[in-house]
Amino acid sequence: MNGDELLSQRVLLKMQITVLRDELKEIEDKLEETYLSVARERLRAVGKDFGTTSIVDGDNVLTMTVAKKVTWDQAALFRVFNSMTPDDANHYAKVTYAVEERKYTAAPPAVREMLEQCRTTEIGKFSIEIKE
Repeated sequence: MNGDELLSQRVLLKMQITVLRDELKEIEDKLEETYLSVARERLRAVGKDFGTTSIVDGDNVLTMTVAKKVTWDQAALFRVFNSMTPDDANHYAKVTYAVEERKYTAAPPAVREMLEQCRTTEIGKFSIEIKE
């Protein structure tokens, strides 16, 4: 295939992928609507809010998982960790430092120089688009 054919084929495949993703999302939503309450009832029956359970529906054995998503109030955690002993806070807390790229590029030269030793750049994802 030449470049034009490859680009045309890619456009076609992207459109098909979009349609299929939308269809899959619709089906996943309907399955959740149909089975989530059943799964939650079965889990509650054994004293759980989250986890995996199975049911038989027709000829199918369905294994359903109700996952747990946890979020933390960052300001409250900051206060709690500051009230702990340093050893306890270090044991339970996970701290990640990062610098937004726009702040790095806008930083004064002295700050940029200090941060430079901590910064690694790598090639990211390659993309190519047809400009219309």
